[in-house]
Amino acid sequence: MRPFRSLSARLTVQFALLFAAAMLGVSAALSTFIAGSASHEVEGQLQSSGAVYDRLWQQRAHELQSAAQLLARDFGFRAAVASGDGATVQSALGNAAARLRVRSAFIVTADGRVSAIDRSIPSTESAALWDPLDSGQLTGIAVLAGRPRQLVAAPIMAPTLIGWVVFAADLDAREMRGLEQLSAIPLHAAVVAYDHGRWAEASGSMSALDGRAAALAQDHVGSASAFEMNLGGTQSIALAKPLPTFSGQDRAILLLAYPKAEAMADARKLQWALGIMTLIGLVLVALATWKAAGRITQPLARLDEAAGRLAAGEHVQVRVRGEDELARLAGSFNEMVGKIAEREQRITQLAFNDVLTGLPNRTMFQQQLDHLLRASAANDGLFALHCLDLDQFKVVNDTLGHPAGDALLIEAAKRLQHAARGHFVARLGGDEFVVLQTVGGDRDAIDRLARDILAEVARPLTVDANEFMPSTSIGIAIAPQDGPDSETLLRSADLALYRAKEAGRGTYAFFEESLNERAQQRRQLETDLRLALERDEFELLYQPLFDLEQNRICSFEALLRWRHPERGLISPVEFVPVAEDTGLIVPIGAWVIREATRRAAAWPGHVRVAVNVSAVQFHRGALHETIIRALGESTLAPDRLEVEITESIFLEGGEATLRLLHSLRSIGVRIALDDFGTGYSSLSYLQSFPFDKLKIDRSFIQNLLTRDGATAIVHAITELANALGIETTAEGVEETAQLMELRAHGCSSVQGFLFSEPMSVDDVEKLFREDGGVLQNVA
Repeated sequence: MRPFRSLSARLTVQFALLFAAAMLGVSAALSTFIAGSASHEVEGQLQSSGAVYDRLWQQRAHELQSAAQLLARDFGFRAAVASGDGATVQSALGNAAARLRVRSAFIVTADGRVSAIDRSIPSTESAALWDPLDSGQLTGIAVLAGRPRQLVAAPIMAPTLIGWVVFAADLDAREMRGLEQLSAIPLHAAVVAYDHGRWAEASGSMSALDGRAAALAQDHVGSASAFEMNLGGTQSIALAKPLPTFSGQDRAILLLAYPKAEAMADARKLQWALGIMTLIGLVLVALATWKAAGRITQPLARLDEAAGRLAAGEHVQVRVRGEDELARLAGSFNEMVGKIAEREQRITQLAFNDVLTGLPNRTMFQQQLDHLLRASAANDGLFALHCLDLDQFKVVNDTLGHPAGDALLIEAAKRLQHAARGHFVARLGGDEFVVLQTVGGDRDAIDRLARDILAEVARPLTVDANEFMPSTSIGIAIAPQDGPDSETLLRSADLALYRAKEAGRGTYAFFEESLNERAQQRRQLETDLRLALERDEFELLYQPLFDLEQNRICSFEALLRWRHPERGLISPVEFVPVAEDTGLIVPIGAWVIREATRRAAAWPGHVRVAVNVSAVQFHRGALHETIIRALGESTLAPDRLEVEITESIFLEGGEATLRLLHSLRSIGVRIALDDFGTGYSSLSYLQSFPFDKLKIDRSFIQNLLTRDGATAIVHAITELANALGIETTAEGVEETAQLMELRAHGCSSVQGFLFSEPMSVDDVEKLFREDGGVLQNVA
């Protein structure tokens, strides 16, 4: 079918289909109702005919029964039977049979003798009737000499039972024709009997009845409902009624059938008339709908045409007269046309540009990168991909808030555009930026651009009265040598960026193939790290902390080590960052806490154990439950466990972090702030939480004797801690002069190679056995 070209045509078809469906539904319902009514009427006629046959059967049986009883009571007949007078018996039976219009009559005596007027019935079959007669069966159908017959019997008493007189009336077509004539409908009737394993028509007008049809009738015997069956190729509506039989081995059915075509003839006429009326109605509805739809859809067609032209890029206006709904729709359409142009421009801006900075976004960058890759492959040209992100951006964003972070991103975008003018600059998201630099024959231009970007971004910046010294790290990949496609090239630039950050940030690095090897090594390290706990490859070393007031060991810091089966001892500097990135630090940290508390439980009561907890473990590791469980299993007193944290845990947790710290301190666990003095807001944290100890960063201790500023800072920290009632520990003490200076400033305890390197748990136990941990020969 040719597709519809106009809205009017589509609406017309929809209306027409709707009305057509409704009319067809009503027509189908009426047709079904007519057919059902006709079927119910035929079923009722069949049931009425069955009831007529029942009455005829009962009347015939009563007639035969009365005659048989009358003959059996006759004195002369009884005397003849008792004396064996065959001639008299035969005469009496013959006269009675003639009056009753039956062909067969016989007597069965108690001694098994049979006297019959019709020799066609074998005496053995007649004699076999004694048992059902003796059991009280006096009427019913039995198959004798291969023919179904209606039997009626009466006992012969002289005065005891000496025999039975039996009348056997043939079931012939005459009775069935009489029944058919009595019915109000032209039905066919037949008696079907079961003989020698098969069903056969005993009497009636169903010459085409076969065994399968008779078996089907047997399946519906006793049902009050009619059923359909095939008689000689003609579908008929039938009803099957059971007939009484003389013995349990005999079965007989009265089958009444009405050809379906004749039964449904009047209904078919009504259905045809209904179908014609429905068709006429559909045509009228279609014409009326077409005219009505035409009046409605002409304005819509104009709107449709205008919408098509608008879709093609034209600026159109629709004129529709009047003030109805269609006129208002046209006015709204015209208003929409004006706004579409504005929105298209805005959508294009949003689709390809970053909302915050106005730079091209990742989508436009990807298109530009693919374009340069195709051009490079066509003319053997080179171009460089600079991947950048801002150093320490997360710290600024979390400490000063997102508005300050957004201001930093906007200013960084402006500076980047200025430094890389003439080149494609985009923001990928967060603090990630990219620059696509086309390179001619001067490859040194890549270095120059990278240095210009670093210098431009690093200029001081003030946001909300806060001065920043922003910096960025750059990873550079050159196409096509570092990647023939966009995915590979981006991965190469990311690896170079990672290398630049490892080099100390605020610098740039080029991609090298060795970076791929390092990435593979990191993946292998992750795999081995996941198995290390299962293989029991971790161990703890313990570095003592000495109390300067009591000159004895007051604590040990538990230090994690990984003894790899192939690579040997792996530095925590190498595997701890990987564990934090992958989240494996959570189960590893839990093992450290359990192991450290278990070992410390055997030490002297004044000696504590300190464990370091990373920010990842603190925020995602169910730390409170882990510590409670470890203390319970080890029986270590809570005040002998010291948890060392850095200020990085405050950057993400906020109030949740403080609640956890207070919950740990409430059960007696000590909290120490590690690397104190190196962060942005170390002093502010002292107002938020009452720490038990401050650990002065080793960088101040190393410069303690050479830089006055370091001495002043250490003195200020110890004075502040003493004023707040907080202990202090100096890390990285390696010289006696440093120790003397720290003692003079009032430092509580010290830790470093001057006293001991980290030792195994066996060495710790040996130390306690030998001198009890007392500090010897210390100034």
